[in-house]
Amino acid sequence: MTLINELDGAKVIKQTKNDATQKLSVMFFEEKKGVTIEVAITGLAIAQYEDEEETGLYLFMCDKDWAVQDDHKVETVEEAIAWAEKNFDITEEDWL
Repeated sequence: MTLINELDGAKVIKQTKNDATQKLSVMFFEEKKGVTIEVAITGLAIAQYEDEEETGLYLFMCDKDWAVQDDHKVETVEEAIAWAEKNFDITEEDWL
């Protein structure tokens, strides 16, 4: 398993494993021609932007390639873990 250091320009603090066989969630995107694309969320990461424009922590929801598909802004790592446990089938032991 590969540990990641950065996502979307933010420093990764914690992450789950990113197992393509485990779907935590599914996101649907509608393209211009009316085609709907389904993207499986298979990994989560808690990351922090360090520049002046973007402050705070984010829970990133990622696909199998660690491409960020969505995020949720939080104030603390503990809040991110609690939100992830509530919204995805993971536990605190799943975090690396």
